[in-house]
Amino acid sequence: MAGRHGGWARGLWRTTVALAAPPLTAALAFGVAEESAYGSPGTWGFFLGGLLLPLVLLGWHAALASRRGASLIALSALPAGLGAVLALASVGHSTLEDRGVETSCIVLKVTEHTQTESSMDAQGHWTSTTRTSYDHRLDCPAGGPEHLDTPSPLAKQGESLEVVHDPQGKVSPRAAGDIHGRGLRTTAEVAVVAAALLGLAGGIREAHGKRRRRPSRPTGP
Repeated sequence: MAGRHGGWARGLWRTTVALAAPPLTAALAFGVAEESAYGSPGTWGFFLGGLLLPLVLLGWHAALASRRGASLIALSALPAGLGAVLALASVGHSTLEDRGVETSCIVLKVTEHTQTESSMDAQGHWTSTTRTSYDHRLDCPAGGPEHLDTPSPLAKQGESLEVVHDPQGKVSPRAAGDIHGRGLRTTAEVAVVAAALLGLAGGIREAHGKRRRRPSRPTGP
């Protein structure tokens, strides 16, 4: 009887963790990002607490689930990680919506930067990913940004570019038409809910599987 209760309690705990991990890690990322935008944790605090720590926790959570064969719980770490990253990014956009200042700047120069990153998968195969960004050097009114990095060129040299910047300098500037605070928050919420539902389904599936594999007690004299 004690073993049965211990197994039931363990299954309930694992299901609870699988259900709670996605919203908790997203809340951690969101909270650190807000503190960075409105407080003073600094760049390293933002990176370590808002990005690295949630992803490490989710990776550890997925590794434990994979080790015991709970594939759905392990899979839930993917949308949960996406939700945490989107929650983190949404704060910068929302901050610009809240206190950003829009200004018209002249593009002095546009420089293309290409970066190639290589990684090896579990089978030993190397893959390369190329990322291109464009650095727009700007001439803005006093207090405006000096440059703007974007994944695509927004204007040519000598043209005008509308930019929204944070007067406190805690959030990176963005082009005026590239601020999506509400959309990012909504997408983050959808990803977190999907991850939580996957975790819940995985916990129920794991508990049901263990129940089916449990040997029946012999009956008789």
